[in-house]
Amino acid sequence: MKMKVQLVANLAANGQLILAEQSAAYEAPAEISCMGIAKAMECGNVVMGTVTYNMFAPMMKEIFSKLEVVVLTSKDAGEDVYSAETPEETVSYLKSKGFETACVLGGTKTYNAFMAAGLADELFFNLFPVVIGGGGSLETAPGKVLNYKLAETKAKGDVAVLHFVKA
Repeated sequence: MKMKVQLVANLAANGQLILAEQSAAYEAPAEISCMGIAKAMECGNVVMGTVTYNMFAPMMKEIFSKLEVVVLTSKDAGEDVYSAETPEETVSYLKSKGFETACVLGGTKTYNAFMAAGLADELFFNLFPVVIGGGGSLETAPGKVLNYKLAETKAKGDVAVLHFVKA
């Protein structure tokens, strides 16, 4: 059985990924700011890059202790997490642990590694009514096109919650 990979991200109205360090630039409704963690809890795991993990680990120790945490890195990320060098290794590891879905929460390099590998089956975007500079860009490998179709939209205050599935 193929593992499903869900990518969860916040986007600005100009299409840029809102980086964790930019989160003070907007006031997210409470139900939106918790969406990524709620998805991770549903899946039982969370996949992050080193920078994102190091930023959130100190304040989320209790939550992370309830999840299988995978850090996409070429180095050892620590004893309480699994360090994977590639998206494929991440998926293989989580599948070996009995998971059916992987939850990718960032950052930009991690998102793009999963996109380049063609492994992102579902995209969950919170589209915020702000325009930012210096955000991340969601990309795939040069020349590679991944097609998605819109599965669901919701409004949470001024934020559009978009769910896409691989076509």
